[in-house]
Parts: sequence; C-alpha cells; structure tokens
Amino acid sequence: MNLRKPIGLFIPAFFFLLTVTKAQLPIHATRWKGTILAPNAMQVLIDFRDDTLLVTNETDNRLLERMLYEQTGDTLAIRKIDGQSSCQTTATGIYRLVYINNGEEFLLQPIRDTCPERQQAFATKTPFVRLRPDKNQPSRNWPYLDPVSDSVAGISLYRAYDLLKDRKSVPVVVGVLDSGVDIAHEDLRDVIWVNPKEKPGNDLDDDKNGYTDDINGWNFMGAKDGTTYEYDQPEITQTYILLKNKYDKIDPATVSPADRRQYNTYQLAKKQFLQRYKAYYPKYLAFSDTTKFWQVAQQIQAKLPDTVTSSIAIRTVDFGTDSVATAVRSILADAYLPQYGSFRSYSKLVRKNWERFRQAMGSEADIAYNPDYNPRKTVGDDPANLTQRYYGSPAMRIGQSQQLAMHGSHVAGIIGAKRGNGKGIDGVADNVRIMPIAVVPSNGDERDKDVANGIRYAVENGAKVINMSFGKRLSPFKEEVDAAIRFAEERDVLIVHAAGNNGENYDSLPAYPSAKYENGQTAKNVLVVGNSTWRVGETLPSRSSNYGIQTVDLFAPGTAILSTLPHNRYASLSGTSMASPMTAGVAALLRSYFPKLTAVQVREILMKSSYQPDVLVRKPGLSTQKLPFKSLSHSGGLLNAYEAVKMALGNE
Repeated sequence: MNLRKPIGLFIPAFFFLLTVTKAQLPIHATRWKGTILAPNAMQVLIDFRDDTLLVTNETDNRLLERMLYEQTGDTLAIRKIDGQSSCQTTATGIYRLVYINNGEEFLLQPIRDTCPERQQAFATKTPFVRLRPDKNQPSRNWPYLDPVSDSVAGISLYRAYDLLKDRKSVPVVVGVLDSGVDIAHEDLRDVIWVNPKEKPGNDLDDDKNGYTDDINGWNFMGAKDGTTYEYDQPEITQTYILLKNKYDKIDPATVSPADRRQYNTYQLAKKQFLQRYKAYYPKYLAFSDTTKFWQVAQQIQAKLPDTVTSSIAIRTVDFGTDSVATAVRSILADAYLPQYGSFRSYSKLVRKNWERFRQAMGSEADIAYNPDYNPRKTVGDDPANLTQRYYGSPAMRIGQSQQLAMHGSHVAGIIGAKRGNGKGIDGVADNVRIMPIAVVPSNGDERDKDVANGIRYAVENGAKVINMSFGKRLSPFKEEVDAAIRFAEERDVLIVHAAGNNGENYDSLPAYPSAKYENGQTAKNVLVVGNSTWRVGETLPSRSSNYGIQTVDLFAPGTAILSTLPHNRYASLSGTSMASPMTAGVAALLRSYFPKLTAVQVREILMKSSYQPDVLVRKPGLSTQKLPFKSLSHSGGLLNAYEAVKMALGNE
C-alpha cells in the first residue's frame, strides 16, 4: 500500500516539472474583503493581480487606489500608481503580511511607510477575509470548520478551542515516524522536540540512551554525517534479498512453525520479485550501457522524419530480436510528448537532462528490482540483523533535495505547526513537541527493522502519541514490529496509523504495520484512520481511501490539506497520510489538556465522539455503489475535536 509517492512514478512531462509549493502563502491572484480606516472606515475589496493591487469601494465598485506590490516571504512592498490618496508614487510602504486561519484571513503590520495616510488605512485590527470565486474549492482552513454550523466536514477545531480557552495544558511529545522533518522550517522550528538531557555537538551520548547527540530525534536511514538516501526498494525486493540465503534452498517440510509465516512471506516476495526483475532487466541493461543507448537513439532518429513525431512512430522502428535496443526504444517512446517536437529535438533534450531522465524512467530497473542496489551501505548497519538498534544519525542533511523530509514535514505541520505566529498555517495542537524519527524513504518501502526501532525510540524518549503515515503489503519481520507496538501499549503510548490509499476494503487486505498481533490479539493503543473530503454528502469518503468496518476506526480530513514542506514552503496534499496526523493532532490536544487520560481512553473518546452523519456515500474506489457512511469504519464517524473535548470534560 503506497501512502507516499511510489518508486518509479513517472510524470511524462518531466522536463517541464513545476513546483506548486511556495515560501509563505502567496498573495498573488487572490481577492479579499475588509475595512480600511483612511480617511474614514470603508468596506473595500482588494484584488492582488499579477503585480498590481486594486482597492475598490464595495458599495459602488469605484476604484479607490491602484498600487504596485511585491511579496517576499512574509513581507509586502506597496507603491502607488494612481488613486485618491495623497501618497507620492515614489513612496514605498513595507508591511508584514500576517496570515490567520490557514491563510483565510490576513492583517498588514507596518514595518516602514513614509505615507501616513496609507499606513493609517491598513492599520485595521479587523482582518481581511478571503473571497473565493469557485464555490467547489474548499477554504484553506476547511478541516477546522464545523460540520453542522459550517456545512463542511471539518473537525470543529475552533469550537474545541473555545471550550479549552480557560484551561491550562502541558506539553505533549508526538513522535513523527516518517521521512524526516525540516526542523528549521519557519512554522515548525518552535515546536520541534529538544532532548533535555543531551548536549549538542559534543559527540557524546549524554543521556545514555544509546543515541549520540540526539538533540531533535533520530534518523535511522542516515549516515553518521546526516547524509540520507532517498530511494529504497519495494518490500518484495528487500524480502527476497534478506531471506534468500535462509529459505531459497530449504526443504519446506523442515521449516519450523515459528518460521512458517516468514517462509510464506519469502515465497510470495520471491515470485513477485523474479517476475518484475525479468520484465525490467532489459531496461536495466539499456541504462547500464549509455554508448549503446545513444547508438539506438541515433538509429531511431535516422529512420524518422525531422518533423513532429509521436510515441507510436518511435515504437514502429524495428530492431528485430535485439532486446536491449527494443528496451531503449520503449523508454524513449514512453517519455515522448508532442511538445518535444521532432525526435532530433527530443533526443537533444534527453541528453541535456540525462540524469533526471534516467531517474524518472529507470528507477524500477536501477533501484526497485535491482538486487545489487544497496542504499544501506552509507548507514552502516546490517539490514538482516534485527538486534541492532543504535545505527543511523542524529541529523538529516536535506540540502536542496525536493524529496527528503517532504512527506514528514507535511505530516508534522498538520499535527503542530506553530499556531498564531502569522506564518503559513496553524497546526491542530497548540502545545506539542514534534519528535522527528526518520524511518521512511522518500521512495520505496520502509523496513520493519527501522519501524520497530523508531517506535521504541519514540516511546523511550517520552512520546505520548506516535503518527505513522505509511504502510506496505508485506512484512517479513512483523514479529519485531508487533513487539514494538506492544511495548508502546505497555508504556501508554497511542499510535495513529494511516489506512492507505488503494480505495479497497482494509478488512481483506494484507497491510502492515497492523493493529492485529501475530497471535490474533488486537492492540488497544492503535487507531487507524481513513481519508474524508470536505463535502457532507455522497462524496464524503475520498475515492482513494481504504475503508473497513473492522479495521478502520474512523475517518478524518485528508483531502487538499495545506501544510508545511522543507525550505519554508507550503503545499496542499491529499491522502490518509494527511488524515492520520489530523487525528494524531487531536489526540495530542486531549493528552495536553487532559494529561490524566490514558492512550486507550483517548482512543475510545475519539471513536465515541466522532460525528456520524446519516448519509449514503459513494463506496471508495471505482465502484458506483452507494452505502451508509457508518458502514465504512468501526466508529462509523468523522473525527470531531469539539465533541472529543466535550466528552473529556464530562468524564472528569
């Protein structure tokens, strides 16, 4: 079950890859309603166009002012073009752009402006409110709205905080087992966990927990200097490599009962791996011999007219029984788009962007199903040695990578991005400490060994909630993960887990990590979450979300969720990976304001307090079948922070 971007995912227009992430939330192409104070209080509409800001009287639609603007991070520079104010066109005003409610409102705080009239006009303490022309698009803060009063399937977070406003809270540590977190992000740096017993940079294990210099968590995929691999293999390849020597030539009749499950897992992995290895091996050879690759490309070019070509035309070039040449032809045909022009132009483009092209088109052959690929060399551990715990790094060097820590940073922001700081977004919980624990590669499957060690690290170092937005279909060392989950259960730690994005019945899926132990018992401290949309109606469950009345506990907002990304950026992502931290955030909120609650009690409250709309919904996946929403999960409901807080107050 791929909760993240799967390895080998290919976007054909890779040469024109555009990022949708932004540093601070962009004001460009937005429209707002509010009050300006000069010369008198007046209701206005404010339009931020390409580089022009228009201020219009809302009553009669008169243009009051036209200005040039430029946004740099959270700073807005404004200069008059023309209008009614007495400001000179040479006078530039510098303001801080302060966002409220996940960017649905803003205030301008003057930093420097030589025009008193303009400064007075924007000095309002009443925020400007965003206007949305498209009613089908949700607001940025939709997950926090109330399903009854706002007719949006949010978690009623604002109402929850109204109940808590006179109550004290205690800090709660949330372990984020994921791909890593950008601990320097402007909206996260103030909420990152700091190990109080460790001294930074002295290369000593001051707290004697086995992890040297773990000031802000641990990276189980990093070299000692924090260098971290981005790509790992899918679980079928990992399992085949790790267990081949143990099981490949064994007599099945001699397999012990204790090893039977693992033996069966290996056999399943071996069958799938060998099929895919055989299918991708010609592509591996194609990329291994670049001289041959470009010889074939030249042969294709010679047989095609020097005009706009097509994928079909490329495929028609005959190479007989030459499997490598045929693989090169298929690679080039798969990646071609009409905007690339002639094959000659296309070939030049591929040469110029060779490394990116190879990464996009060859990851299955080079990495996913290549038994010789070994990303763990830099980590220094033995992946088959499950007794190893103290490997990895206290740091993650993100550099300019667009993938390292992306998923984990987004998850962390949903849980606890600094509330009320005027930047980006407000996380769910207001008194959390995010403990980054890197166990999930940016591409490929997480390893059981890392997951088990990550859970233990979080528990031993004070986490009360753990979020796990990942999953897979095979678990060769499930017993190790089970033991770690049991360890968390014994230490009163709640684990929140994403249900997955296959649009399938989770009750009938092989999916790991699992709340069900190998002995048949079920962990009492694990909460599994599906993905809901903002619409209270038939499209309430996301099409991609897994579901299951026995194994999915509840649904939570996970569609178009705005959150943090590395390098002070923000973006909206969708999936159960987002619904899980939404739930973990509310769990942390309860454990913060009601510290006497146990993990099991918090789980029960979240289930029992869920909002349960009596609606027929479209069954997730490709089905057109309609069924009651309450039949998709064990609780039958949606996460609701207000009702959860209300129930916690009532239980005191």
